Amino acid sequence: MKSSRTNLMVAVCALVVSICALVISVQEIRIMRKQQKASMYPYLTAGKSYNAEGFGVQLKNSGNGLARIDSYQIYNDSIYFSDWIEVVETLMPEAKNIHYNIIRTSGGIRNQMIPPGEEVNLIFFTWTEETRKLQKEFQDLKLKICYSSLLDEHWTLTGNTPEPLDGKCIPEMDKEFGR
Repeated sequence: MKSSRTNLMVAVCALVVSICALVISVQEIRIMRKQQKASMYPYLTAGKSYNAEGFGVQLKNSGNGLARIDSYQIYNDSIYFSDWIEVVETLMPEAKNIHYNIIRTSGGIRNQMIPPGEEVNLIFFTWTEETRKLQKEFQDLKLKICYSSLLDEHWTLTGNTPEPLDGKCIPEMDKEFGR
């Protein structure tokens, strides 16, 4: 009788230890997934740049992971632009000498992967008399970028801080830059 009680106590203790080990393993997996997400988190910021050569708009990935650009829009009030020449013609129709010979751009960035720490010049204008005037008009341009991580997390950048999205960004092709 005494040995059956001892066997029962040993079995109960083994069961409790097994349950504790399972709970610890599940918690460890959760922590590892959070660490994996943190190590692959892209963080895009957009800003204007000025130097002795000219001015432009840059996109930078300050995060730890790759950022994949899913959607890219440039607009001003209710006008959605399709390319940089259209932007120039709309903002400064009197400009005669602003062409791609003084514009540097990364081209279409949709579906492009931006590695951590990399900056992409969305547009850069070399200083001329006309681009100095254009620079003042350029202040009102707005930018909306939807991007995702390799873990299929999604964000939208419209101001200074990316906002998380619940699902994928669905591009509105009639509003997309470079359509």
